[in-house]
Amino acid sequence: MKREIGFLMSFLCLLLIVGCSHTESTSNHDAPSKTEKPGKQKDEKSESTYSLVGDEIEKEPGGELFQKYIESKEFADQNEYADAEAAAVDHYIQSIKKVNTKNWDEEKWAQSIVTNFRSEYKKTIQPMRDLEIKYKELKLPDGRLLQDVSEEELESQPKKVNIALLLDASGSMKANVPGGNKMKLAKASLNSFSKSLPGHTKILLSVFGHKGTGDDKDKKLSCKSVETVYPLQPYNKKDFSYALNKFNASGWTPLASAIKKAQALLQKVSDDQTKNFIYVVSDGIETCGGNPVQAAKDAKASNMDVQINIIGFDVDDEADRQLKEVARAGGGEYTTVRNKQQLNDEITKSWKETIGKTTWVFWNVGNINNINWDSVRMSQQLNEMLNKHIDSRNRERNRMNAVVSKLEENKLIDFDVHNKISEILSRREHIIKDYADKINKDKNNEIFEIADRLKKKVNQMTEDK
Repeated sequence: MKREIGFLMSFLCLLLIVGCSHTESTSNHDAPSKTEKPGKQKDEKSESTYSLVGDEIEKEPGGELFQKYIESKEFADQNEYADAEAAAVDHYIQSIKKVNTKNWDEEKWAQSIVTNFRSEYKKTIQPMRDLEIKYKELKLPDGRLLQDVSEEELESQPKKVNIALLLDASGSMKANVPGGNKMKLAKASLNSFSKSLPGHTKILLSVFGHKGTGDDKDKKLSCKSVETVYPLQPYNKKDFSYALNKFNASGWTPLASAIKKAQALLQKVSDDQTKNFIYVVSDGIETCGGNPVQAAKDAKASNMDVQINIIGFDVDDEADRQLKEVARAGGGEYTTVRNKQQLNDEITKSWKETIGKTTWVFWNVGNINNINWDSVRMSQQLNEMLNKHIDSRNRERNRMNAVVSKLEENKLIDFDVHNKISEILSRREHIIKDYADKINKDKNNEIFEIADRLKKKVNQMTEDK
């Protein structure tokens, strides 16, 4: 009995050993060798892929052959681009012939084509996203853009605005420039500017150097001739026109005295809620011994809010330097003009922009137009960016289609695979098209939403209080 049991145990052990030996042999046969496994992992890791999701497509780098042949010529003229495309396609076809593609399906072919020929879309999509929306024409006197100023800040702006217009009537203003006589042009522009102001804005018109002649014998008389021909009050068409006709160009240039007198008149009627502007039109330097730079500094240092802006009308270099220094001392701006159009533009547009929130009926018309024009300008700029993206997308599609056609011509794929590859490429193109169009549309909507908010702000600002 013991003998039979021992024999049975030996037999079972033998079966167990054979079974283990067979299992080990099968496992070694099925598993890849140690030298094969790292190679496979390396190939999988280095193999380029592509996406069919919009934001992922945008992040993908340009294709390998795109970077080598096409990237620097992507937006070149058609002939130069076509040569680069042909070189890239030829390189691809010659290279792919050396690869075993017998078992490649349409997905594998699409992956190979896309990763070699795709455009780098972040270069044409990101600029649309980054477009800065700025309405640059809408500035307050301190240079801030209207869109950067809160409603609370606007409400804290001064409620009263006084404007002193100082016109040089020295003998040199008799001269002509392109467009007409300097004195007549200056009067017309000042009248146009004044009548555009809202009713609550007060203006005064002072003229200097309008008596005597330019002869030495009349210098004393002329240098004392600083006269307020239109006292500080809202614009009245009849009275202002009458005031403009009371004088002509005549004598010397007492600019310093004119600034001092304007400061004294404005200071009498100013409080901490008043904004004062002194605007000067002159065609020459001080000729009466005064110091207009110091007069401007004194006005700026006085106990009132004032800004002095000057237009140099057809001036020489010496006058240009002096008038620029006067404006700088007065905390304002200096501009030189040479003809009728420049003078009119500077007075009727730039002067108005320096006055800002508290003054403008013109905002209701001029600045609404500025908003509209800026909106159109930015929308066109955005559209140009989109067109550049479309050019990139169209050229990508054409070169990929060219590759697929070449593959069929060289019998590397058949007609059926050709169509299936094209379907994948077309689907990818539509995805990136919809993605880019949405970015463009969202940014365009943002432009006009901001425009609408600014228009409402302008309308609120220009209501007479």
